[in-house]
Amino acid sequence: MHFEWARDSFDGFGPNPYAPGGRSGKAFRVDGASGATLKAGVRRSCENRPGVYGMLDHNGRLIYVGKSIKLRTRLLSYFRRKVAREKPGQIVRESRSIIWETGPSEFASLLRELYLIRTWRPRWNVQDRPRNVPPSYLCVGRAPAPYLYVAQGPPDSADATYGPFSSRGRLSLAAEALNEYFHLRDCTQRQRMTFRDDRDLFDPPESLRPGCLRFDLQTCSGPCVAGCSRREYAAQVRKAKRFLDGEVEGPLAMLEQAMDRASQEQRYEAAVRLRDRIDAVGWLIDRLAYLREARRRYHFVYPITSGSGRVLWYLIDRGSVAGTVPAPRRGRPSKSAEAALRSWFEDGTAPETKDATAHPTITILGRWFRKHPQELKRAIDLESAFSLAVGETMEAVA
Repeated sequence: MHFEWARDSFDGFGPNPYAPGGRSGKAFRVDGASGATLKAGVRRSCENRPGVYGMLDHNGRLIYVGKSIKLRTRLLSYFRRKVAREKPGQIVRESRSIIWETGPSEFASLLRELYLIRTWRPRWNVQDRPRNVPPSYLCVGRAPAPYLYVAQGPPDSADATYGPFSSRGRLSLAAEALNEYFHLRDCTQRQRMTFRDDRDLFDPPESLRPGCLRFDLQTCSGPCVAGCSRREYAAQVRKAKRFLDGEVEGPLAMLEQAMDRASQEQRYEAAVRLRDRIDAVGWLIDRLAYLREARRRYHFVYPITSGSGRVLWYLIDRGSVAGTVPAPRRGRPSKSAEAALRSWFEDGTAPETKDATAHPTITILGRWFRKHPQELKRAIDLESAFSLAVGETMEAVA
């Protein structure tokens, strides 16, 4: 996964990975040295259609991105007197250009806004907006003794990856607690690992020195001092994965008992640290459960009709928008839809549109379908969608 954060040179919104063929919507731009000039340009050129918009400063840098189902109304609202001292008024005072791009629907605009914010990272979008920072992932890996660690993007070398998560701080605290609970290391990669199986290949175990005190505190299996065999350590890694997969219980009960003991013994600083760990691990458990449910539930083809009557199919694979194709006309085969769906239907491999899967959409999908639960009734299961793509009617599919 690759994120192009904090780009400075703005040369247009660029391709749209959530549109068929990556094509962008029709773009418009107005320039002006004053708010009155910009307002006049918007009033003259902008229509009330769904889409996204951006504000550029005097250096041509993109400083804000937004979306609306009525672009003209939304953009004109920035010039009202009552918001002059608020955030919209501040953005307008810094702006010398306004650019907007029309889209087929509100859902399309929502995806486009997410992509643009995460690609360009405009200053006014990321100020005090944690959801617009890069997502973090909890990874299991890094041989020869895998452990849990946090990464901005899931590396190819990870044995397993969980996420995305918005709170890197809580995720790091949870990873620390889980490494201790499952007795996994968390030391630097420069620390040499010496399993019990390797004692005849290296120095005697008693001559080795661990990189930290966790082995003495019995919160690490000690793979650097022959404290465990490779098989024993691998068993602990499997237990950690099973916890993350929701198959076994984790450290919450143990942490709560330890916090109670610390409070009774008036070790209040220790109790506070344990409380924070309980909060982080509990948050992780809830988030993992949500992600598992979303990936199970959001796995279908989602048809949306635009204002012009055009129908697009959004290919939603385990909670992520994997691509978009024009829907086939009733009873007629569609080569593009069939090509996009064939491997997904036959092999379980969803098509990967460039840059689409690089920007996690699972949280946005969750919010969208919670806000519009009736939209789930329009979803088409994969088998039915493939049948429609090759020319069968809904009656034949049923």
